[in-house]
Amino acid sequence: MKDIIKKLLSALTFTDLPIRNKFILFSSGALFWLIVIAAIGLVSLFDMNAKSKKMVDVIVSQERTANIVIRKLRGANISMHNIVIHHDREFVSANYRRVRGTLNDSRSYLDALLKGGQIVDHVRATGQIHNPFLVVPIKDDASRKYIKDVMDKITEMESLAGHITDKKQSKGTGLKLEDEILQYDILTRDAVTILSDYAISVGMEWTKFSNMIKTRLVISILLMTAAFLTAVMLSGLFGLLISRSLAKPIKAIIAQIKALSTGEIDLTKKLEVTSKDELGQLSTEFNKLMDTIEHVTSFKKVIEEDESTEDIYMRLGRIFIDDLGLDNCVIYEVSDNRNFMRIVYPPEAEGVELHCRMDIQHDYSLCRAKRTGHTVSSVDYPKICKYYIEGINDVHVCIPIIVGGNVGGVVQFVCGKRGSCDIEDIEKKISRARQYIDDAQPVLEAKRLMKELKDSAVKDVLTGLYNRRFVEEIYEGLISGINRRGTILGLLMCDLDFFKQTNDTYGHDIGDSVIKETSNISSVRLRTE
Repeated sequence: MKDIIKKLLSALTFTDLPIRNKFILFSSGALFWLIVIAAIGLVSLFDMNAKSKKMVDVIVSQERTANIVIRKLRGANISMHNIVIHHDREFVSANYRRVRGTLNDSRSYLDALLKGGQIVDHVRATGQIHNPFLVVPIKDDASRKYIKDVMDKITEMESLAGHITDKKQSKGTGLKLEDEILQYDILTRDAVTILSDYAISVGMEWTKFSNMIKTRLVISILLMTAAFLTAVMLSGLFGLLISRSLAKPIKAIIAQIKALSTGEIDLTKKLEVTSKDELGQLSTEFNKLMDTIEHVTSFKKVIEEDESTEDIYMRLGRIFIDDLGLDNCVIYEVSDNRNFMRIVYPPEAEGVELHCRMDIQHDYSLCRAKRTGHTVSSVDYPKICKYYIEGINDVHVCIPIIVGGNVGGVVQFVCGKRGSCDIEDIEKKISRARQYIDDAQPVLEAKRLMKELKDSAVKDVLTGLYNRRFVEEIYEGLISGINRRGTILGLLMCDLDFFKQTNDTYGHDIGDSVIKETSNISSVRLRTE
């Protein structure tokens, strides 16, 4: 279960993704929630805009038309009362024309409500024309029935208005028209009532619209708030998880670096690699660095306990070949007092001409790396060394071993043909090899000094032969060995005839030369064991 939760958290926090992609996805998530919030707001705005357009284009125009018809019907009613009250024929005729035109206008307006069309509000009393507007046809069946009822009443009103006017003009002043005008008033009242009820019902749409707008606005605010809070919560959660996944390995690396700088680090303790991103790669490489440091440190401790410089050279050669994969390497040791170089690794190649001419073994000053004390590489400069006898396209690198401020040896690496040699890989391996060479240099110096000190104590400086002190140190062991084996030990003593005369006649320098040559002849003729 823990593994499942761990894998889930790794997936949610993009643990194995590159750091750049982590921030891109995190930013994309934040952008997604911003888009959601913006989408909610835009959808709400577009919806309210559509509803508002419907109110303006449909409801307002229909309500306005109904109110215009009500105003006209009331105006026509006033004109009808003028007809009944006044006796001037011209005045009566003028009012009748106004009534007929007003009722005509009312019918056309109501027809526009049923079919749709343009409304041009023409005030006949003043001749004023208001701004025309379009009206959308009524779709509600009940409202359409009301409008048709009003149109029928207008038809009755037209007929009654004509009847009243005819009677008024034909009968004279003594005519009583109370019943007819009362009937006209009733028709007007009924028509106005129907239209007023219709206008009120249309007006109620505004209340519904207002309530709907409030509801939509509240819902939009709630949705936007919920989206915002969700975005903040998720951003905070994922930000915390991602920051922890980044901070934890960084803190661990910093702690290891601090411990390394103070020398208190445990080289066997490795960093936990919890991801496959750049930090995971950094932790892996840091662990490799710790392995290298541990190996180099242990290497230095081991070679300090080695008996001789030859053992150190053998260990270096095995590390170069077995651990670093530098399959073709040669180690030369420089003998300062004899001006020659000899191959110490591989040991079986001593005295053999390998990659370089034999001349450099007889005269180390011919070796470029020994002479300059600098690394000699054919990677950048082919044919850099004229004593290299392999193919001119071979890649070879010679690194001097500095012992006591002088070149005490040379390590030569040969890769092979330039085309088949991975230059980048060989340079990385040689860089690691330098670490081992650098760590071996002070140990080699110490071993060489100890050997020189010991040789100076047990060997004669002039002849290089072992002196009396050497015999005193080993004679007990020799006698014990002879007794165990039951053998015989012989002691040869030599004396040079006429040596004093040689010194007196030719001088001490010639005498020293005689002694050295005699010792050389003895060394060649006698076995070492």
